[in-house]
Formats: sequence, C-alpha cells, structure tokens
Amino acid sequence: MVHLQYTVTVESVPRRWFEQAVVTLYDLVAETRTDDGRLFLADGREVPDIRLVRGDHLRVGAVYEMDDDARVRVEEWDRRSAVRVVQHITDDSVTAEIEGALKGVERPREAGLRGSLSSSGTNRWASLTRATGTAHIRLDDWWNAAAKARPGPGSGKEPAVRQPAPPSPPAPLEARLDHRLGRATVRATPGQLPDGRWAVRVSLTARGRSLLRPLTAVALRVAARTLRRHFTRTLDTVAARWNDVVPDLVSQDMPHLRERILTTALDTPRDRSGPRETL
Repeated sequence: MVHLQYTVTVESVPRRWFEQAVVTLYDLVAETRTDDGRLFLADGREVPDIRLVRGDHLRVGAVYEMDDDARVRVEEWDRRSAVRVVQHITDDSVTAEIEGALKGVERPREAGLRGSLSSSGTNRWASLTRATGTAHIRLDDWWNAAAKARPGPGSGKEPAVRQPAPPSPPAPLEARLDHRLGRATVRATPGQLPDGRWAVRVSLTARGRSLLRPLTAVALRVAARTLRRHFTRTLDTVAARWNDVVPDLVSQDMPHLRERILTTALDTPRDRSGPRETL
C-alpha cells in the first residue's frame, strides 16, 4: 500500500455565489427549446454540436447526440430534487459511460460522478482496460470544513512530525478508482487560511487487490517516488489553473456570468480550434 498526502492553497469560492451560479446554469438550459432536433436558446440562437435524437426535451429518457461517438441521456431533471444525466462515449474499441448527479438545484447538497471504462476486444489483455470510478462531494460538509481555520504554511508543507490526534471526520470529497490490479482512493478536505483562501489537504491511498495484491504492492513500493512526484506535480498544476481562473469567475455577478456561459456554449468548432476563454 502507498499513502501520499499533500496540501495546496487555492482561492476560495463563496457558497452563495456557487448556489446562484448553479441556478443560473440550470435556468439557461431549462430555457432552451428544440425544433426538428436542433437546440435553440430563448433568443433564437442555435446551440451548435448537439441534437435531440430521442424523447422529449429535458424529460426523463431524452437522448442528445453531441458528436458521432458521444450521447447524453437524461435520467432526472427536477429543480426541486435533482439533476442526473449519463454520457456514453465510444471510441474505436473502448467504451466509457459517465453519470453525473446533483442533488438540490436551488441549494445544492451533494454532487457525484460515477463512471466505467471497458474494451470490446476479445484478446487476453482486454480486461486490463476495464475500470470503474466514483467521486462524491457533500457540499454542506465541504463549506463547513472550509469555514474552519487551518493554521500552518502554504502548499505542500506538512509538519515533519505528527502528534497523535483524535480521529478526523470523513473527508467531504472522496473519489475512488477500481481496477483489476488495484484500488486508488483520493480524499480532500479544505480549511480556511488567515487571508481567506483554502488550504486543501489531499490524500491518495493505493493498494493491490485479491491474488495480485503482493505483486501490486511490490510494484507500488518501487514506483512510490515517481508516484509521489506525479501526485504533487498534478496537484500543483490543478491549483495553479484554479487560481488563474476562479478569482475572475467569482467576481462576476449573475447577469455577466450568464453571458459568459452563453458565449462559451455558442462557440463553433472553428472558434474552438484557436485559443478559447475558459469559464
């Protein structure tokens, strides 16, 4: 087994702003209409690269084709309870299915992803491409944890010696990847720094499974240093990107955010071939 832990410092997101942004995005989608499968905004502009191919628009069972190998199916669409959609992607012999869910649109409580990856090949190595994964965040717990002060230095600087401490509560964000060879679990918990930013502590635990556990354990030990380097580098890259985008994003009021989302949604394929503004 390998256990890694690292802390990154990121700009915080006000909860009230996040909740308003979710409602704004939901309303934008709810205002769209369809005509002969094509999607249009409330002002009549067409949304490119997506067509309704089955069912009634934004009703359970509706299927949208995003390109030749990706489809999205609506499983639940209710502002009062939850939104849940499934995306199915096929690329040559590999198939992926990803389900996303949000509970409580007006006051989001939980969000999650669940996915699977498999190969349609029949050779002996096909099973090695099969994997499943889940990610879940309890939003109430996230913001409660983010409101608590976390003393200490910035990104990645953990104390060299840890004193015994009471058991900590479950992390509000947890993701897990299951594969034939092993399982990896990532947990994240935020805390508030004196300047208002978040110090997010992220842990990674990886271990082998069943009869392959001893072999996988040896491989993990050998690769531990490389794994740690990639783990910290990835988190630093994600944090840097977050800090580039989020401050400008959360400074926008909802009318401006709405226009920004519309601009992104209406990009044509030609527009996307060049530099593109990120939400």
